[in-house]
Amino acid sequence: MTVPELRAAHPVRTFAEQALGRRSDARAWRKGARGERFTGWLFGRLPEGWHVFNDVPIGQLGANIDHVVVGPGGTFTVNTKNRSGKVWLAPRTLLVNGAKTDYLPKAAREAARASDLVSGGLGRTVPIRAVLAIVADDWAIKGQPSDVFVGSPRSVKRWFLEQPMTLSPREVDEVAAVCAKPSTWTG
Repeated sequence: MTVPELRAAHPVRTFAEQALGRRSDARAWRKGARGERFTGWLFGRLPEGWHVFNDVPIGQLGANIDHVVVGPGGTFTVNTKNRSGKVWLAPRTLLVNGAKTDYLPKAAREAARASDLVSGGLGRTVPIRAVLAIVADDWAIKGQPSDVFVGSPRSVKRWFLEQPMTLSPREVDEVAAVCAKPSTWTG
């Protein structure tokens, strides 16, 4: 639910929570949106030959992919989180302030679904790698998962640029053209 929808559904509660500085769905949504905008802005500064698609609607139920990035190093779905506190990462676990999250499996499923949709639109297999870009105060990284790259938005951008070339400029343009079509994402 968007902030305007939350305000319309619960105008008094939303106003009171905002005035008192309490945690609310609207406040959490705004914080998340700030993280997504920052990450999209940062990725928009990737060099020529990279394509970034922000807030990609997927399916019919109002879901979205925060960012789809296509470049010489491959194709990626990026789920952005904006969290206060400490992120602790190990190959199979991601904690935020000591609480286990479901971010890793969700990011992997999102990339798999995107791969199916883009592959269908292109007529050949397009591997898509899952990425989590997390804005956080503190990090402890014990290891990276094998199926999801996790880092701050800046470290994710650097990581993109460090990836070996897997797509030619022609392939990048082909995949980006399919990603740009809204019909690709409605399946």
